[in-house]
Amino acid sequence: MHHTQFSNMGRRRFIGFAGASLAGAALIGCTGGSKTSAPAASNTSGSAGTAAAPAASVKPASEITFWSAAPASSKAVDEELVKRFQAKFPDIKVKYEVQGSNYAELSDKLAASIAAKTAPDVAMLSDVWWFKYAAAKQTVPVDDLLKHPLLKEAGFDQADYVDSLMKDYQFNGKQWGMPYARSTPLFYYNKSVWQAAGLPDRGPKTWSEMDEWATKIMPKMGAGKFAFTNGKGSSYIAWTFHAVIWQFGGHYSDEKFNLLMNSPEGIAAGNYVRDQIFKMKYANVTSASETDDFVAGQTASIISSTGGLKGILDRSKGKFEVGTAFLPEAKQFGCPTGGAGLSIMSSSSPEKQLAAALFIAFATSPENTAYYSQNTGYMPVRKSAATGPMAEFFKTNPQFKTAVDQLAKTQPQESARVWIPGGDAIIGTGLERMVLKNEDPKDVWPDVIKQLEKEAAPIKKQIGLS
Repeated sequence: MHHTQFSNMGRRRFIGFAGASLAGAALIGCTGGSKTSAPAASNTSGSAGTAAAPAASVKPASEITFWSAAPASSKAVDEELVKRFQAKFPDIKVKYEVQGSNYAELSDKLAASIAAKTAPDVAMLSDVWWFKYAAAKQTVPVDDLLKHPLLKEAGFDQADYVDSLMKDYQFNGKQWGMPYARSTPLFYYNKSVWQAAGLPDRGPKTWSEMDEWATKIMPKMGAGKFAFTNGKGSSYIAWTFHAVIWQFGGHYSDEKFNLLMNSPEGIAAGNYVRDQIFKMKYANVTSASETDDFVAGQTASIISSTGGLKGILDRSKGKFEVGTAFLPEAKQFGCPTGGAGLSIMSSSSPEKQLAAALFIAFATSPENTAYYSQNTGYMPVRKSAATGPMAEFFKTNPQFKTAVDQLAKTQPQESARVWIPGGDAIIGTGLERMVLKNEDPKDVWPDVIKQLEKEAAPIKKQIGLS
């Protein structure tokens, strides 16, 4: 895995604790401001979350249910993959359902379905949701399922998955999900504005360069428009700012849940984003969504998920050409991974779990992950897809290749956002105080840390870190 302070050892320690101690605990969600209580571990026969793989004699179930959040308007893409699967496996019906309008809402509905014993068999779970269900033993490790003879017959090749994306779902030596709709933040820019401002056709290499370019961009924008627009809390500002705090040499936290955002580097990062808005006055915070503002021409550039790339390209067609670039650097480069994977629920029968594994393997095949990527913007999760089905596509659609190239420089996220219950919302609320109310990070970060420490205390106590 890429270097990060939140090491694999730290993750293994946590999941070991979580499987033993959080199985019956209320787990509060941390994305998009929603709060979800993951239900207690199942008491059905066979230990939930550690079920043995179906024997070779077990046949896949005739029907499974797949829940998706359909991120980036991907419902039709999901439906096409289901259609393809059923053409190849006509004896297995996939009941596809969109649950909620985002990852947090899907998690809310999933927790409720588990409590009601009506859970699906396959669920899309984001980077900050899946481990909560693994910790509560409501999902199963897929290692043994993926070794079933039927998957081998279907041509499944686990070694072909992008290593870093696979490792994001690995804990305690087990694989708790498979990458599916994986993303990173990208820098998007309006090439027409760039050209009018006399800028080179690329993203800024550093934030200092962006500051300089903004003086040329702003005169081309008009009243009430901006050179750069920030997302708001509900648009995962804590995710995109994760990159900025790294770029300035800071961190949200370390593997022992020590909260580090109030360091000089963390304060500098907060002040920089604040100064873009209130001192240099070339940036703002969207009142809608940063992608809507970008497509409408209200802003010349944004940082947003690669998962929305296809939608941005489609909506801007005929208006302006879209450029994509690596994120700007400050002291160094910084960019987190994100997105969602597919997990299998422990409440499903062995037959349904096997059918679910077949579906996941099929939906993430080189051809199908390429199809998904081309029609959304999410990264292909198979190595051979980038050099095979995607190779020609990249030549005529270079914007899609940016995230794949940037992936080698990304890092997994730190504990404050993805492990502490409510971490995303707490950090996002603090950031909004800076970018909306012009509050000093020196005043904001201590409040954020106090709230995060309160939420982290039970976890730290249980694993002997306090």
